[in-house]
Amino acid sequence: MRILPSLLMRNPAFAMLAGVVVCACAPGRPTTAPTPGDADAAARAAISSERTIDPTRIPERAIAVPPMSITSTDTTLAPLAYGLAELLANDLARSSRLTVVERLRIDAVLRELRLSSTAVVDPASASRVGRLIGARRLIVGQVRQLSGGDLQITAQVADVVTSGVTTAVSARAPLARIIDAEAQLALQIFNALGITLTPGERAAIEAAPTRNVAALLAYSRGVRDESFGRYGAAAQQYRAALQADPGFIDASVRMSGVVSRAETQVIANRRSTRGASSGNRAAATAAGNVNSSLADLADGGAAGAVAMGVASNVAPVQGRLLVTITIFIQPTP
Repeated sequence: MRILPSLLMRNPAFAMLAGVVVCACAPGRPTTAPTPGDADAAARAAISSERTIDPTRIPERAIAVPPMSITSTDTTLAPLAYGLAELLANDLARSSRLTVVERLRIDAVLRELRLSSTAVVDPASASRVGRLIGARRLIVGQVRQLSGGDLQITAQVADVVTSGVTTAVSARAPLARIIDAEAQLALQIFNALGITLTPGERAAIEAAPTRNVAALLAYSRGVRDESFGRYGAAAQQYRAALQADPGFIDASVRMSGVVSRAETQVIANRRSTRGASSGNRAAATAAGNVNSSLADLADGGAAGAVAMGVASNVAPVQGRLLVTITIFIQPTP
């Protein structure tokens, strides 16, 4: 963990965000990952104490890559906004001079800010998002489908302290080689940040994680599903990516992370369902007691003067018990 201890001591919000920034280690993977509950709690804590956050105390090397925006007439390409952002974050994490905010933390903050549905973090909102997730710089990216069919990836580096945005860098390629464009974009970002890569780091970035378009699209859908907390669906997408390209290590890493979350989600859903069933049974029992009491009342009241027929319909409505009572009164002849 590369957050300065003094920073954590001075700011409670950053103490809650202790798991936000994870160290970059070969081959560009975080050593630990927070749980969804940790991420949600950290996001809420950061927002509640937002005014106390001093962006100048955020480590200068902390960086984050939120989902990109995408402009394309082909809706099947929309998930690339998530997949390419994740691959770019992985490549930036290959340098020992940067620390990269974990995707789960970014998603939690975006959900709290109601930005996850659009996946758009523009230069205007980048400063606030960066403060909340503990990133000094945000990579604000855009994927655009050009008239000739090529895809262009553009990125701006937004500084949380100065609120300034550097000159945009970009790369373009056909869909079949979009991975090469992402790698070139990563190298340009390092250059814009003034970071010199080692030969090993550069080689790792230039090595394409996959050349299979179907695998890339499935992986991108998986990252998007994760962003919305659909862990079971994400696991299926990562599995599909690995079926298309068994050597796609990034998909394997992501899948191993969501499988346990998916199992936890299933167990929680089952418990919720059981609780609802128990509530329905309790409602039915209560209704039965109500009906019995009404019958007793009918048998004992005004004998020979009023004959009462009682019928009841019982239905749970939004967790409440609805009892409909129909009373038939027959006059005495």
